[in-house]
Amino acid sequence: MNSKALDFKSISIRVACVAAVMIAAGFLLLGLTGCGPSNEERIEQAISQPLEAIKAKDEATLSSLLSDDAKQQISDTGIDPIAYISAYLDGFDYALGPIDINKDTATVDLTITCKTTDSIFAALDQKAKEDFESSASANNTEEQTKSEVAENTLDLINAAAPVQHDPITITLHKVDKSWIVDDDINGALLKALQG
Repeated sequence: MNSKALDFKSISIRVACVAAVMIAAGFLLLGLTGCGPSNEERIEQAISQPLEAIKAKDEATLSSLLSDDAKQQISDTGIDPIAYISAYLDGFDYALGPIDINKDTATVDLTITCKTTDSIFAALDQKAKEDFESSASANNTEEQTKSEVAENTLDLINAAAPVQHDPITITLHKVDKSWIVDDDINGALLKALQG
């Protein structure tokens, strides 16, 4: 197997895997509290506030979704980390179901629409196979290969279609007058975003 094709595949795998890690870190923001006047409005704000910042592609929020290690790994492939996360979040949206309040506990279904790391990984893997079979980059220098990987990765992420995931039930607990999203939501969101 051509070492450049292996390099492309190796870099592609790292970039796709980094997406799952950084998105999970971003949803840690769901622990923010809401400040609306009614319980329903406080709950909605506690969930919506960080998601709206992601949806609006606030640069500070996008940057906070990536750990320093993830930023470095993405940069190592020749891709601007903010361009990467911005492309990944194109089409990101969410919808909240009815809010069910039982004393100091509440639940609400959250439906996320976004690209998935599995679909992006599959597209990157297919592109690596096609490049290997056609020997298109067989004579490329390492720098040319790295540039192609960066360009192809961003093109494939941009081309990926967002999908609507199954609803995730979010549990919140009331602390004083604020509603706090339970931490266990991060694992459920990560699973949905991966595939």
